[in-house]
Amino acid sequence: MALNIILIGKRIRTIRKKRGLSQETLSGEIGCSTVHLSNIESGIKCMSLDIFVKVANALNVSADELLLDNLSNNIKATNHEFANVLNDCNEYEKRVLSDVLTATKQSLRENRSFVKKKH
Repeated sequence: MALNIILIGKRIRTIRKKRGLSQETLSGEIGCSTVHLSNIESGIKCMSLDIFVKVANALNVSADELLLDNLSNNIKATNHEFANVLNDCNEYEKRVLSDVLTATKQSLRENRSFVKKKH
C-alpha cells in the first residue's frame, strides 16, 4: 500500500485547526516555511521524517494518529482519538456518551444484515 500524503496532509490541517493554530504558527514551531506547510497539508509535497516528527510533537499527537488513514492496524490511534474526546468530559458526560455508544453499537450489529441485503 502506497503512503497517501493527501490524507496525512488533511489530518494535519484538521488537527492544526482544532488546536487553534495558524499555518504561520505551526510552520514557525516546526522550522519550515508556511508555503511548505501549505504544500504538505494539500498533499502536494511529501515531508521529511524529521518534519513529520516535528509536526507530531508540535500538534501533541502520536505518529499513528497522523498516519491513521494509511494504517491497516489502527486500533491504538482510534483508541487515542476516543480518549481525546473523553478527556475533558465530566462523569455525567462520560456516562451519557457511553450509553449512546453502547446503544449505537447494538443497533449497528442488529441491523447489519439489513444493510447487506439492501446492497
